[in-house]
Amino acid sequence: MLPAQRLQYILQDLTEYGSGTIAELSEKYGVSEMTIRRDLKQLEDQGYIRRTFGGAVTTNGLEPRYSAKQSVQAEAKQQIARYAAEHFVTDNDVIILEGGTTVTMMAAYLSAYHNLTIVTNGLFTLYELRTLLPKHTVISTGGMLRDVSFTLVGPTTEAFFGQFHANRVFLSATGWDARAGFSDPNMLETSVKRAMLRSAETSVMLLDSSKLGTKSLSTFVDADTPVTVVTDSHARDEHLALLRASGLDVRIAFRNGAELNES
Repeated sequence: MLPAQRLQYILQDLTEYGSGTIAELSEKYGVSEMTIRRDLKQLEDQGYIRRTFGGAVTTNGLEPRYSAKQSVQAEAKQQIARYAAEHFVTDNDVIILEGGTTVTMMAAYLSAYHNLTIVTNGLFTLYELRTLLPKHTVISTGGMLRDVSFTLVGPTTEAFFGQFHANRVFLSATGWDARAGFSDPNMLETSVKRAMLRSAETSVMLLDSSKLGTKSLSTFVDADTPVTVVTDSHARDEHLALLRASGLDVRIAFRNGAELNES
């Protein structure tokens, strides 16, 4: 395969899945990781992607399908989800879990609590929460089901949260940027997330490090809104500095369950 052909195929992969790792691309195309690093630098120089720790993400604002996102940054997402569940949930809480892959992973760490009420608009999130019945109460919103994210959105979903009051909401985003704040590529999703935020007393954002320093179409939380951000240990120092400068409470989740408070 010619280098130009490989670049085209790598860009197609990143566009379809939203991101990719150097190790995965090296194995798929049968070239060294050093070669993949050079390819990614070339694509970044051309403005198509942004390199991250161990991989790259696209910068075109496209929304990957849910199934594609499940395997991206999976270990980091697990660490972040576990940290959030262990540090920001208490017995008898009423919590909102949005339907993204990182937040959905929190379901595996909620069984130790008692008498939770958990509300979600995510179809896959509901499926994972089924194992907590009947110990906890699980509530699904109504609304229109999106085939890309398998989340319920629209006026019915937003109206539901207008009648609902939670202790805490757990959200993710396609990206965070020091000027754009937290953003997503679909305005139906961001409208529902704004409704979730209004119905909760406090907000916790779960973002793996590949999403820091990026932005998408529609902002749903301003950059300086006082929320807690949980990310992983591969976050770049410059991104952490920008988060702290914006007044956000930054927590870093590590593989062994330890924590670092960067606020």
